[in-house]
Amino acid sequence: MTLRNNAFSMPIERRGLAAAWAICCMLLAACDGAPADPMPEPLPMTAPSAPIADAAESPPNPDGLQLAPGFAPLAFDLENTGWLVTAVDGVPTADLQDDLATVHFGRSYLRWLGCDQAEALYIPLTRSFALGEPKRKTSECADSTVDAALVSVLADKPLIGRNREGKIMLAGRTHAVTLSRIDSGPKDPAAPPLDAAPFEILTGDSAGARPILSLHDGQFAIWMDCPAAIGGTLRVVEGRLRTGNVQVKECDTYRAGARDELAAFFRTSPAIARGQDGTLMLSDGESVITARQCGNDRTRCRRTAAAVHLAEEEAERESADPGTLSPGFIPSR
Repeated sequence: MTLRNNAFSMPIERRGLAAAWAICCMLLAACDGAPADPMPEPLPMTAPSAPIADAAESPPNPDGLQLAPGFAPLAFDLENTGWLVTAVDGVPTADLQDDLATVHFGRSYLRWLGCDQAEALYIPLTRSFALGEPKRKTSECADSTVDAALVSVLADKPLIGRNREGKIMLAGRTHAVTLSRIDSGPKDPAAPPLDAAPFEILTGDSAGARPILSLHDGQFAIWMDCPAAIGGTLRVVEGRLRTGNVQVKECDTYRAGARDELAAFFRTSPAIARGQDGTLMLSDGESVITARQCGNDRTRCRRTAAAVHLAEEEAERESADPGTLSPGFIPSR
């Protein structure tokens, strides 16, 4: 039989195309039905925060001071803050039926106000602070548990910690107090100018041999067996004595080692605290030096005055040839 005009050929080709199309659709459907690869999770913008208790490593602690669980060691950052004592050795002060007590850190003074009231110069250390000699305004509360614990802790160069609530703990050798933030309290009283008079550095030497510190016109000089045995430049910036170009003058001395240690101390640009009575405290973060301004009683600084006058006379004699001045000499202006 002869096919006419290929009457059946076109449908056969269309059927083939339709079948191919169907197969493609089935393949596409199979692809669409396959589970898609999961999208990678976005990386966090910041690393997960560690618990506060692990935020800082415990500093070397030869005194065995311990913070309570939940408190992390804290570098000193308490200047111009005030605190209410809320617990002593973990016991809330409300349960002790004692007077309220507050602690106020100024720039140079620390005050505590409870049944007793007292104040002292203080100086920051790396993770603590050191007190000068306290001056009590009242002392009639021998039976106050809070006051006794507070006085003990403050004298111990306590370990400082903070918890998630923003409370801090001061941990001493025998007691620990917990504090909550309040107003900063009164401002520090004004201190005499640093250049008003020299300072006697209170070392273990006899009174006539103690080093004498003079600060004048952006420079400092220390008498230590000879004029300007140690000297350099200085400026007071944000509670620190910023020093520079600290030099040691070679002269006859029986304590060259102590002189070099004192020079190294001043090279650290120590923190400074100034009292209204002319007391000075300096710290390099670990050790503390105390000095007392001579004021009207300059007999303690007699050697300093003689040294300064001698240096001024030397400067006048050699003013025509400044290059001949001793390398350690810093002229007064």
